[in-house]
Amino acid sequence: AAVIFNLPDFSKSHILMGATGNRGEQSRRLSKGGISMNRPRRRWLPAIMVLILLCAQAAHASDWPGWRGPTGLGYCDEKDLPLTWNGKTGENIVWKAPLAGTTGHSSPIVWGERVFVTTATKQTRDEEARKEIPEHHLVCFQTSDGKLLWRTPIPQGKEFAGYAIYASPTPVTDGKTVYVWFGSAVVAAVDFNGKLLWRHERPGPFNLNPGITSSPILYRDTLILISDQGRDNGFLQGLDTKTGAVKWEKKRKGVGACNATPVLVQVKGKPQMIVAASNALQGLDPESGEPIWWCKGWGFGSSPVFSGNLIYADRGGNEPAQAVELGGAGDVTKTHVKWKNAKVPGDYSSPVISGDFIYRVQAEGIIQCFRLSTGEKLFTERLEGVSKLASPIATADGRVYFASTGVSYVIEAGPTLKVLATNRIGQGSSGNNGGSPAVANGRIYVRNFEFLYCIGNKKSDK
Repeated sequence: AAVIFNLPDFSKSHILMGATGNRGEQSRRLSKGGISMNRPRRRWLPAIMVLILLCAQAAHASDWPGWRGPTGLGYCDEKDLPLTWNGKTGENIVWKAPLAGTTGHSSPIVWGERVFVTTATKQTRDEEARKEIPEHHLVCFQTSDGKLLWRTPIPQGKEFAGYAIYASPTPVTDGKTVYVWFGSAVVAAVDFNGKLLWRHERPGPFNLNPGITSSPILYRDTLILISDQGRDNGFLQGLDTKTGAVKWEKKRKGVGACNATPVLVQVKGKPQMIVAASNALQGLDPESGEPIWWCKGWGFGSSPVFSGNLIYADRGGNEPAQAVELGGAGDVTKTHVKWKNAKVPGDYSSPVISGDFIYRVQAEGIIQCFRLSTGEKLFTERLEGVSKLASPIATADGRVYFASTGVSYVIEAGPTLKVLATNRIGQGSSGNNGGSPAVANGRIYVRNFEFLYCIGNKKSDK
């Protein structure tokens, strides 16, 4: 059975919940499900009734099994995470493990005493010009000290993606197997000892911008891949986790390239997979990919986020954003859209929700905050150096972490900006060229092309 997480009451704690595409080629058609397929008003529910469905194995409360953690929304139940750290002095840097000679924008994932990260071999300009596809790897480190446990090569596929795009999707695990999806259109499964269990290629053709960057998700015994792209080449697939065989597939016609990762929620006792496409927001059945509801929407680089009974999604780029109430069926454009903002800036990172507040990186060095319940813009403030690539996380004690290997900020959740700490690991080539953070067992994990860092309260670790 799927793992189900009960979420705390949002009225009593600061919570919660929570990638890139071609802006040119977009279809304005809104057919069944908001997107052509190969087949054809409520008040907020009490948050304690909201359930998040995830993978087939029961995650430890402190594991971080996939993109944006156990909920897929950037929320963690941790309290008293490190407030300050410093790469130069070593303050609260528990360890760093070398990733030199590689690239990757994927996030680390953590299960028990293992932390996993995907990488691709760094290419020269000549190699890229010849459209050579670099080696892919899944790397496993020990959480206690950063010791390398194994490094498994994943034979690359045939899709050329360009520099530093190959290791962008974040892997996902069920506690026994790690599933990876690379930019060369290869998907694979590796066990916790580093043994390659199966590997398959997706044949394409692909029409993506900048490449394959949506992360895979797990639903029961199904690995779900989404690849929205132009020229009607998009697809949504459910794969058998044991073999990688395709269990079901839906063609995603009428969309442009969009790299949002789906979110799993439960509505009226039934699971739904929320998908932000380039021209629609959808609730799909994760058993089959069939549409349950849809409305006009805008998606590009950021994944949708969820809290109470509202889904928030935006495209960034000064295009519209909206919050949609769950519980509808069919086209809900006129019935369930709670509010809409005409122009919302944004780039590659996804937002996070804490209480009644949505936090979003507007551009490199600028963050913004909206009220979830109404869409009211509360502030836009400069945080010099904050990453437009890394997505923030929200903690149970009311903090929001904009954490990366460059300049990081910790703020107090609320309607005005209150910076609790400013931290720096590196700059220049050791600065912010990595993915979003992972959080597990009181520690924060961030990566760039050179290192995987583990940040923790050293005094409490002793």
